[in-house]
Amino acid sequence: MWAKSLHGRRITNLLMCKEEITQIKSYQIMKRVLTIAALSLGMASVASAQYSPEKGDFAVEFGFTPFKAGGETFQLNEGMLKARWFISDKNALRLKIGLGIDNTTNTVDNSYNPDSKKWETTYDETRKTKDKYTNFGIMLGYERHLFTKGRFDVYAGLEVGYLMEKSSGSETIDRTSKSYDGDQVISGSQTYSKSTDYTNRSADGKKSSINAFNANLFAGVDFYVWKNLYLGAEVGFNFKTGKSPNQYYSYTEQSCSYNKSGGLLTSTVTEYDGEANITKRTVVTTGTGATTNTTTNYGTKTSDATTETSFKLFVEPAVRIGWKF
Repeated sequence: MWAKSLHGRRITNLLMCKEEITQIKSYQIMKRVLTIAALSLGMASVASAQYSPEKGDFAVEFGFTPFKAGGETFQLNEGMLKARWFISDKNALRLKIGLGIDNTTNTVDNSYNPDSKKWETTYDETRKTKDKYTNFGIMLGYERHLFTKGRFDVYAGLEVGYLMEKSSGSETIDRTSKSYDGDQVISGSQTYSKSTDYTNRSADGKKSSINAFNANLFAGVDFYVWKNLYLGAEVGFNFKTGKSPNQYYSYTEQSCSYNKSGGLLTSTVTEYDGEANITKRTVVTTGTGATTNTTTNYGTKTSDATTETSFKLFVEPAVRIGWKF
């Protein structure tokens, strides 16, 4: 009787264990099914992500230069902002408006001071140049989006518009020199200063003012980092034609000479008006107390306004970053 009871309990325990094992296996199978289903839904969601533009989409972007020659490490791409409106899945209108300001200052110090100053003339000179450059542009264009491959969207198009560039500059020179005799004693000294203003051009002459018609034939590519966030770049041909106004400069310079005691000997001041093309010079001689004034009129200045036309390949040295709504 006792043996039968023990046998019955063993059978009951085995049945319970079997049932628990079955439940565990069922739970594990269900867990795997749910995991596979979740992964499938995730993959389906990624696969169905829409990167290509659609009719009615609106995008805003700006360009910046992350690394530029000359020491700058970041610069907005001439302040240019661009908006896109997709009138269909493949066609878009674009508007670019830009305002760029670039002010630079460069200072160079030169000197000559040898250890032996016998019969030498030493000097210390500081030359400072300042350039101001401003541009404003507005362009209206059309884009044809050719194809989309994964996250890449390739397009081409044409844009036309107006460009205004304004350039000016200035330069100052200050120099002090000393003359020595055979015993290395100062025999005299001189000072010289000059201030020059440049109109419609930079001090180095590399930039000038212009009002121009501007046109670009371009091709570009956008890479969608996320569904609505993209990076891009463009390459193409630029045609520009416009008129550059008169470029001229005016300056004031003064030179003074002193005796070995530091007394003023002569002072000469020269003023040149580049727009009127007239020079005025005043010379004061301290020893005699004489003052000489002269004015030279070089006549009507020939206009140096020019018409500039250029056609060139451009590779946009910037990263475009945009957001599609």
